[in-house]
Amino acid sequence: MSKPHIDNVRRTRTLTLASLAPMFVLAALAWAEPWRDIALSGLVGYAAISLTFAGAIHWGRVLSEFHQSNQFPTQLFGVLAAFLGWTGLLLPRELALPMLAAGLMFLWGTEQMLFNEELPRWYRKLRTLLTAGAVLAMLIGWAAAMLPMF
Repeated sequence: MSKPHIDNVRRTRTLTLASLAPMFVLAALAWAEPWRDIALSGLVGYAAISLTFAGAIHWGRVLSEFHQSNQFPTQLFGVLAAFLGWTGLLLPRELALPMLAAGLMFLWGTEQMLFNEELPRWYRKLRTLLTAGAVLAMLIGWAAAMLPMF
């Protein structure tokens, strides 16, 4: 492999994993009563954006292969991610966080089943780590959101 490729993969991995930091900070802040509302709102918004971004990656794939075969299923998949993210913004936080976590898992699972051969190995491994981290942060935030009910 060429050095630019390795450098690009390393930088992508670093930036992507660093993007989990706001989720974990917000999830932790949600456990402190004075910060709960703002932290949960921020966590839902960030999760919705993350889900939309994950879907947009497939639009990038479509654009690079636009002249080839029917790209509609991949386009639809990318739009579905944005729709799920937007729906999460409309729901109460107690429902939004598990729904957004499920949306990320759905995207990851679909990528594994339908696009596994098309996606580079390093990306699939990174997506697995990113999805696991994001889902964990959302579940921590969801537990904090549910705390006042008990």
